[in-house]
Amino acid sequence: MQDAHGWRLEESIGSGTIIDPDGTIFTCAHVVADFQSTKAVVRGKVSVTLQDGREFEGVVLNADRHSDIAVVKIKSKTPLPAARLGSSSRLQPGDWVVALGCPLSLQNTVTAGIVSCVDRKSSDLGLGGLRREYLQTDCAINQGNSGGPLVNLDGEIIGVNVMKVRNADGLSFAVPIDSVVKIVDNFKRNGRVVRPWLGLKMLDLNPMNISQLKE
Repeated sequence: MQDAHGWRLEESIGSGTIIDPDGTIFTCAHVVADFQSTKAVVRGKVSVTLQDGREFEGVVLNADRHSDIAVVKIKSKTPLPAARLGSSSRLQPGDWVVALGCPLSLQNTVTAGIVSCVDRKSSDLGLGGLRREYLQTDCAINQGNSGGPLVNLDGEIIGVNVMKVRNADGLSFAVPIDSVVKIVDNFKRNGRVVRPWLGLKMLDLNPMNISQLKE
């Protein structure tokens, strides 16, 4: 990472998914960016180790703190194996899924579970700010799984694992792949995620607030 005083090293570990043979990788923003800083995410450098043991220097192309999604790029002399993307909109509670990553630095770990909820709201988790929706699963997730893929039984990426509930079993959450694809499209078009919003608040009408509006 780079700050006003030059280069500084920060240790963090996470997982990722190669989604293009040219070396484009999905991961979590909190793995590769400083969440305590209010500055724009700089193009920091990270170390990337593939399943076959090869190591690369990766560059953080973009990171969005609100969705916790980042894109890292590595350069390889040969095309890299890339994962297939699925559709998270087709998921239903009870579908089997698999989480891949390196929890607690244990490389190439696979855990299995089911989809517990397909549209868990960030407000349900006590997370303020912008409204977000997550896939809730009961896959075992630990530190180091962040940024790793959530995969369906067809081997398609249907989410990016981002967090678990501390001291709770069977409560892990992933950003749906349909949302991740939109975020990456925003990165390509605008260099950042654009979130338009209307200054409106919806409410149910009842006799009390109708009388207040009339006044």
